[in-house]
Amino acid sequence: MRLHTNHPTTPFPGTPVSSTQSRDAMTRSVYRILTACIVAALCTLPAFAQSHYADIDTPPLPEFDIPEPEQVTLPNGMIVFLIENHELPLISMSARVGAGAVYEPAGKVGLASIAGQVMRTGGTENVDADALNLRLENMGAQIEASIGTVSGQVFMSSLTETVDEVLPLFADVVMHPAFPQDKIDLAKTQAKSGISRRNDEAQSIVNREFDKLVYGADSPYARHTEYATIDAIERQDLIDFHGEYFLPNNTILGVWGDFDTAEMVAKLESAFAAWQAQEDFVRPTQPIPDTGSEYGVYYAPKADVTQSTILMGHPGEITMNHPDYFAVTVMNQVLSGFTGRLFQNVRDDKGLAYAVFGAYTANFERPGQFYAGIMTKSESTVDGTEAVREEIEKMRAAPPSEEELQLAKDNYLNSFVFNFDTRQEIVNRMMTYAYYDYPLDFLNQVREGVQAVDASEVHRVAQKYLRPDDMKIIAVGNGDDFGRPLTDLGEVETIDITIPTGLEPAPEATEETLSEGQELFEKAVDTLGGREAFAAIKTLRQALTTAGSTPDGQQFEVEMMQYVAYPDRVRLEMNQPGLGPITIVVNGDDIMLDTPQGVMPAPPMVSEPIKAQIDRDIISILGRDDLTVQHLGLEELEGGQTVDVLSITVPGMANPIQLLLDPDTHEPVGVRYSEGPVQALALITEMQEVGGVRLPSRLETYMDGAPAGSTELETEINVELPDHLFELEASTGSF
Repeated sequence: MRLHTNHPTTPFPGTPVSSTQSRDAMTRSVYRILTACIVAALCTLPAFAQSHYADIDTPPLPEFDIPEPEQVTLPNGMIVFLIENHELPLISMSARVGAGAVYEPAGKVGLASIAGQVMRTGGTENVDADALNLRLENMGAQIEASIGTVSGQVFMSSLTETVDEVLPLFADVVMHPAFPQDKIDLAKTQAKSGISRRNDEAQSIVNREFDKLVYGADSPYARHTEYATIDAIERQDLIDFHGEYFLPNNTILGVWGDFDTAEMVAKLESAFAAWQAQEDFVRPTQPIPDTGSEYGVYYAPKADVTQSTILMGHPGEITMNHPDYFAVTVMNQVLSGFTGRLFQNVRDDKGLAYAVFGAYTANFERPGQFYAGIMTKSESTVDGTEAVREEIEKMRAAPPSEEELQLAKDNYLNSFVFNFDTRQEIVNRMMTYAYYDYPLDFLNQVREGVQAVDASEVHRVAQKYLRPDDMKIIAVGNGDDFGRPLTDLGEVETIDITIPTGLEPAPEATEETLSEGQELFEKAVDTLGGREAFAAIKTLRQALTTAGSTPDGQQFEVEMMQYVAYPDRVRLEMNQPGLGPITIVVNGDDIMLDTPQGVMPAPPMVSEPIKAQIDRDIISILGRDDLTVQHLGLEELEGGQTVDVLSITVPGMANPIQLLLDPDTHEPVGVRYSEGPVQALALITEMQEVGGVRLPSRLETYMDGAPAGSTELETEINVELPDHLFELEASTGSF
């Protein structure tokens, strides 16, 4: 969720990036919260008999000394901050580079992220990926790279005794990444996989769509990857992006650990000696988002949830160096701190929220946004939203009480020491301040500014910056279960969150192409046995053997049994190597998953592909008469075969499929469709006759043009299938 801290935050953080540094940061945050709770509990033990927390005498906050990093500038212009720490024989470094997703072309969203990933996974021009991994593993060292929204980072950690071997590798990754094509392709496949799962969680949906509403869908702070933008990225794009932004005079380096400063500076000068500054380089400035906003209510349907996730808010107006930042910081604590109004009134007193939160954020170089949100049961969607809005309006109506003010300031200031509990945090903070040209003692200025804020200033900034009449409100959930209509909040616009297919959009249909398509489709049905024969198929039992290889080259073979009772009941049994037996059962809208861990509702990453597979079932399609069929013309496949291409739209199906026909016999030779993040092509290489119809008995599958495997099929139709095959009850434990 959007939790307010001492820094600008984003709501409902998604899956953490796969770097050890990020995982360590998350772990430290958990320990900080736990430590704070333990300290608070221990402080109250001597006074357990007192009636109220306000009666507890607390001493003034102690003064504390912050280790002062040493700052140097290397001959190539790179700024370096260093802090010695000889407690452990470890040395860490972090290079912060002014390169982010906001600077990538709109048609190639995802470029920055893939560049950061492949900088590390692809090795360097001097050391290939496998050799780099082996050398780091043998030394117990690590190097990680990533590029986020506004900056990139390359991180290293090593033992003191191996730093002379690890540092040149670190510098090589920063300066000379190889960007091999196979690692780029793998990163693009992984990015597409993420796109296919982006609607799995309501939190992900509400974050993404809220930013688009607040900033505009084309804003660099709101746009997101699509299959088309990932496909557009070429190797040269990564090389050019790195060359444009990874420069010593666009980089700040932090070093902390067990070293002598003078000796470390000499090592750094040697490691980066070949990296020359670009004299005419001007550090990029972040785009400034539009701060305008108009009231609106939006709904993103998600039928598989029992609670609603709501965000509301508008663009912010201030940066962190604005004079009002201190008062806004206190306002945030009054509204949404642990003892704030949202938590106390909406969650505790009214019982309307599982979680409730909010903050008026600001960034170093651009305004942030005001957001408030609530997670509540479906029937409380409108009531919970109104309760949150009421607390926002109360912030504007009157100043906080002196008790609220003091508690808010204490909560903020008591957590202040956690900004300096590791050398890494101190160095990273100094790097950030230097990059944005803030005073290096800025955090102390914030501390002093917060201490000086009074209730009238909190009231003033609440009236000035909180604009409930200009908020965008978005609810993600199951509208059928809302206790009150969303229109009670205003006119509602429904947001289409369908993921665009990887197939090229079909040209606009004409009477001629529709007539041609329907005629060719009827001929195809006739060659396979006729519509009546396919409509008479009520059940199917099918044995499948699929052999192929994974994207990283590992061979596999999977045997499956599939049972189908048309139109909407399916049972799929398989034995996955390393995973054990798995059964998936579809009974109408219910999709259950049986694994060695138990029986449970299938998660979206399982259920969505299964639903798509049912929609494009060839037997079901050939027996229907309610399809929209368009003839797209002739196409030559990669192997030289010419086919007629039909685009078939099935009612209720998100994306059309393409049926490929032999132009002479009109017999189907393949099906093309979107399989999550990739474009799939299943070519029919052998047919079998079963009960008066012809069906595929062997398929060759291609994913994004690359061979993915083959499937052998043995099919029986109109067999008796007992009802219990399509029944699974949720449970736990091993099976």
